[in-house]
Amino acid sequence: MEHWPAESPGAVNAWLLLVTTNPPTWRDPLVLWRELPPTLGEPHEGFFYPDPLGFWAEVRRWAGVLFALVEPDWGLAESLSLTTLLHTAGDPGRLAWAQDVMQPRLILFLDEPSWQASGMTLRQHPHHVPDPHRAGQVYEGFWANNGDGVVVGKAPQHPATHRLYRAADMDRFLSLAPIA
Repeated sequence: MEHWPAESPGAVNAWLLLVTTNPPTWRDPLVLWRELPPTLGEPHEGFFYPDPLGFWAEVRRWAGVLFALVEPDWGLAESLSLTTLLHTAGDPGRLAWAQDVMQPRLILFLDEPSWQASGMTLRQHPHHVPDPHRAGQVYEGFWANNGDGVVVGKAPQHPATHRLYRAADMDRFLSLAPIA
């Protein structure tokens, strides 16, 4: 597919679109990252990259939790076959392009800059995830509906910072996505 953004593995028909502006810091010096075209009907190889930070493992876990809300019998392969992680590199045109091409039903922004760059204005329903290492510290995310049946959210923390939250707390946030 022409104009597919670099470092954005996924499916051309993504139901789940994960959006970030963070440049990749997950590269392993011993394992080559291959830029491959988007997939159709199978998981993209990029989701299985063995990064030392655990970023891709967390992305896989999040996709599984979100898809279990609508397809509880699906495994990881089915879930990732309909998922794309989009690196916008701060270009809001990439998000508009992705929405037009993929027509996702669920968009989850992984960081505040990607959410802000989207320009979306939605009635947000905030949710908090506690920091397990600092009493009283919480991270805020939200879920919303864009009015066209697309659920939009912003994660309380980026998957690369998975040591700053408990998996059970993040799973609780993800399971509150109003997609059923």
